[in-house]
Amino acid sequence: MNLDEHTIQLLPDFLANQIAAGEVVQRPESIVKELIENSLDAGAECITVLIKKAGKHMIHIVDNGLGMSKTDLEMSIKRHATSKIRTSEDLEKIQTLGFRGEALASIAAISHIEIRTKRDIDPHGWKLDSEPLSIPSINPSQLEKGTQIIVKNLFFNVPARRKFLKSDIVEFRYISETMIRFALAKPDIRFIFYDGDNLVFDVHPSTLLERIKDLFGDQTSSGLLSIDSLTEEIKLSGFIGLPHLAKQSRAGQHFFLNGRAIISRSLNHAVFQAYEHLIEKQLHPFFVLNISLDPSKVDVNVHPQKHEVKFEYEKGIYNCIQYAVQNALAKAHIVPELQFRTDIQQAPFERMHISPIQSQSTFASQDSFLVNRLTGEIVDNNPRTNFSSSTFQYNKTRDSQSFTPQTKTAYDQLFGSEHLQDALKDQHSQQSILPGSMWQLHNKYICIEHEHGLMMIDQHAAHERILYESSLKSLQDESGKSQTLLFPITVHVLPQDLLLFLELRDSLEKLGFVFSDEHDNRIIISALPNDIKVGNEEHALLDILEQYREYDSIQPHSMRHNLAASMGCKAAIKAGQSLNQQEMNRLIEDLFICSMPYVCPHGRPIILDIPLAELDRRFGRT
Repeated sequence: MNLDEHTIQLLPDFLANQIAAGEVVQRPESIVKELIENSLDAGAECITVLIKKAGKHMIHIVDNGLGMSKTDLEMSIKRHATSKIRTSEDLEKIQTLGFRGEALASIAAISHIEIRTKRDIDPHGWKLDSEPLSIPSINPSQLEKGTQIIVKNLFFNVPARRKFLKSDIVEFRYISETMIRFALAKPDIRFIFYDGDNLVFDVHPSTLLERIKDLFGDQTSSGLLSIDSLTEEIKLSGFIGLPHLAKQSRAGQHFFLNGRAIISRSLNHAVFQAYEHLIEKQLHPFFVLNISLDPSKVDVNVHPQKHEVKFEYEKGIYNCIQYAVQNALAKAHIVPELQFRTDIQQAPFERMHISPIQSQSTFASQDSFLVNRLTGEIVDNNPRTNFSSSTFQYNKTRDSQSFTPQTKTAYDQLFGSEHLQDALKDQHSQQSILPGSMWQLHNKYICIEHEHGLMMIDQHAAHERILYESSLKSLQDESGKSQTLLFPITVHVLPQDLLLFLELRDSLEKLGFVFSDEHDNRIIISALPNDIKVGNEEHALLDILEQYREYDSIQPHSMRHNLAASMGCKAAIKAGQSLNQQEMNRLIEDLFICSMPYVCPHGRPIILDIPLAELDRRFGRT
């Protein structure tokens, strides 16, 4: 084999630029994203985006930002040219959206590009025309302040890349999702979005809640809970959706870090953990959350498209998000509602509403249509309507009359609008708080008739939650109450149980246990927590140790939670145990004082609500 003397050679500039462009420009959406970031960094207050044929033929972006001088315009399409980074210290605390200095150079390497720009201080603007393998031309032009960029014939000189682009429908969806993200990230900026001659949306400066309403409609905006959390290092704000807004796709999940849209499986999981037992596992909750963090504590330069970031202290951010979402859901008193499955063969058609985004374009002539859930076929009630492939991909919300909400407010259902804790101050008002129609079903479930239907409560899970929260408080305040045994009890344990006991002894004593001594694999108990029945001392301690070991293998490093959950599980009222009226009343009363009365420590539901309207429907009364 003959080896050339110069086997290793430098790539020609045009080829190197095409390869570099592949990292930055993957599809038309990449161009839209990079150019809007530049517009925002330039201080634009209004950004208009016009695309043709899903951006493959043309992308035209107009902003009213600062504009560029002739010199800056000439430099803008060169590789590694940027106005945002000067030193390595700047790279460690990036506060702008664009900073790599590769966007315009990469775009110019694989398309025809035209840039028109003007500054306020200049008498006229400048226009640059560029295409690969040719020298750009720059000429004077009469313009308004700002910058316009027109990108045509994407990947015309890289046919292999163009071949791998998806259909127009898919590529348009990518661009649409990016436009939605920018509109949510910057509610103070006006965004105008056209697909050819069709106006997709035009959103004016507003609050984040109003922006969500403009983009997703009243049904979504009315089902939101506010998030506002502040720690020494992290500020978290935004909105989360009630469980009935959860969807099978992640399209409604939006994280923003210092104004930049990011993707993070870890942070998504933090949100889902708070919803885990309120929605089905295949569903994804809706949220729009903004994280404000010191730029030096995060690296946004770990991904070519800057989607993913690397946090210095990700666990702290995870915990902050999970706690804030859990707290908001707990304050809203969300209770799952029992849903009956409707036979799809009996009800194959579902009415779909057009979102406000759609209704401004080709759907302006009608506001809903029917979908056959068996075949996916759209039944058009108005043959004049043009279901264009590009606008059809936007979100569709169910008719509010076609299903019942998946959540109810337990306080309002059982006790009216008065807050339970306030009512409990007057013990004589107990009968007015707890409905008279209450009974036990198979010694497992407490059934309560209320104004809007029937509520069922799992007595064991309810008592577990009560004991769990009580144990957590005891572990924190060292306030566990004890009952002294007349005769101390000796418990024989295995060596591994003794080691676990020694590890947990201090915490067990905070719960109310009192131990006289331990030696030779024997533990002497002289007092028990009030929640454990006398006569069950040995089994209670061994069961708690066994349960703790099981929990710790699943979720290590959460000693307080695992021990409190173990205590709740082993000391709680069991299924099959008969309760009298007073005991049921007390259990319900204690349950609704809990911070999260709807899920037991294991994650199982405690309460199910069966609406009267659903029962009427099942019996053919509606």
